[in-house]
Amino acid sequence: MARATTPRSASSATGSPDVGRNYERLTIEEFGAHLLDTGDLDPIYIALHKMELDIDTLSKWLVAYWCFYHAGVACHMASQPDSSFWYEMDRAAKNVEPAPNSGRWPRGHERRHFRGQQGIDAIFSLQGRYSHPRKWLEHLGISQFQSAPVRFSTIAQVVQQERGFGPWISFKVGDMMDRLDLLNVNFEQAEVFMFKDPVEAAIRVWRLKGGFADTVMPKDQGAAISQVVGYLRHHFKDYTAPPLHERPVDLQEVETVLCKWKSSCNGHYPPQNDTIEIRAGLEQWNHNEIARMMLGCMPTVHSDALQGRWPGRGSTA
Repeated sequence: MARATTPRSASSATGSPDVGRNYERLTIEEFGAHLLDTGDLDPIYIALHKMELDIDTLSKWLVAYWCFYHAGVACHMASQPDSSFWYEMDRAAKNVEPAPNSGRWPRGHERRHFRGQQGIDAIFSLQGRYSHPRKWLEHLGISQFQSAPVRFSTIAQVVQQERGFGPWISFKVGDMMDRLDLLNVNFEQAEVFMFKDPVEAAIRVWRLKGGFADTVMPKDQGAAISQVVGYLRHHFKDYTAPPLHERPVDLQEVETVLCKWKSSCNGHYPPQNDTIEIRAGLEQWNHNEIARMMLGCMPTVHSDALQGRWPGRGSTA
């Protein structure tokens, strides 16, 4: 599931210029290849896979990330002893005392509603239900003996029992559990395309490939989406799905390509946007050993991307 994004500006910790909307727009095929070639499809997945954290530390990282959707905060929480993890999570939720980097405790845009009393109550509820964050992952189904696939609908139902966890974050939980090889999750097309952005992007591709005007809508939306998914699966058949690369690109990756492509077409996703933004966020927490480790495991940023150019294409517009 793609992250919502905004254009990078000169204030970015990467030192990149004000790229804004001034970059070349790519076709869906070119854009998907860019994401897969550079690791910008899901750079956090790549980093976590390379880090090889033990299950207790990884559980802390994931639970913190699902709550605050910020890699730096997740690294800080993953560094906490078991005895202080929930205390520190509560401190971040309350956001009264400054964070270790002397600023406010950040949240990703996608979890902007996980704040105030809602965030405080959610952390209190999680702490009451799970003495250790690993217990939540076990409740979701991870086990050293797990081999049979689990339907995403089952995961979503369990996740949404928790306060402050709705459909979008439940999808992210299922996707991360699957791609980090914690749980074998089966996704159906209707579950992946239940959100507005991938649906709109798929219909946009359907129009382009069919030569239809921008206002034309398919008579059968599900069939149109299936047609686009099938086309993109075939187009990217020679790519394997990161970070495990154990299977070809499939439904989840196609959804991410579509979401980010729509954002890029609308001027909100410059070259390697997620990788640059996540690295910038981690650099603000570089006092933390796990954050430094994660930075070292993130995909590299091409010099062209810092100038708003697609690597290897040589122009911004």
